[in-house]
Amino acid sequence: MTEIITELLDQQEILKYLTGIADVEEESDIYDIDPEGWISAGENAIAINERESPRCLIKYELWDGEPPPLDSWDRSWSGNVRLASGRVFALSDYDGDTTYGEEFDLGRRDTLWRVSIHRKALAHEDFTPDLVGVTLLKARFWPAD
Repeated sequence: MTEIITELLDQQEILKYLTGIADVEEESDIYDIDPEGWISAGENAIAINERESPRCLIKYELWDGEPPPLDSWDRSWSGNVRLASGRVFALSDYDGDTTYGEEFDLGRRDTLWRVSIHRKALAHEDFTPDLVGVTLLKARFWPAD
């Protein structure tokens, strides 16, 4: 059974609009990726199209192997990404301003990672997701080897 090694809930709310998750030393690589549909991965970055979500919160998890599925979330994606520094953060671009989330250290440089990203739009009874306006994202990493 796999276990979680470490996790980080980024306390910085991502406002208009999440661009993706990038290696802290190679952040510009994110602009070379076209997010076909919802998510696409490339060297040093994962481009995420969350244009419908004006506010996002992201939680990072590092696992020692493939984590159990999260079936209760609205949407999921999985793939591979090679990260030069092994440290990532979320980026948000709006009106020419780039903002950065908290840094998450995966502990290994120049490593190919398996990653799954899960999305859940918050809602409560009569309050639909578009009224609540907060989207949760969980990014789970584990070694590809």
